[in-house]
Amino acid sequence: MRNDGLTLPEGIIMDHLVEAWNAFIMLSKQHPSEVDDFADGIHKCQHMLMMRILRRDYPEGYPTYK
Repeated sequence: MRNDGLTLPEGIIMDHLVEAWNAFIMLSKQHPSEVDDFADGIHKCQHMLMMRILRRDYPEGYPTYK
């Protein structure tokens, strides 16, 4: 477990999301909304990882369905 509540495999995914963001913002801008749109996509992925922490730590409120 990492200090952020993610498991090691989840943390690898989070680290890749950070790398993807850092690489994307280095690209030349082609459209006025592309940075915001990309950020929204990254935030949706981060939200899914956050939900895994909530399901693990608070299964009564955030149940897991298998």
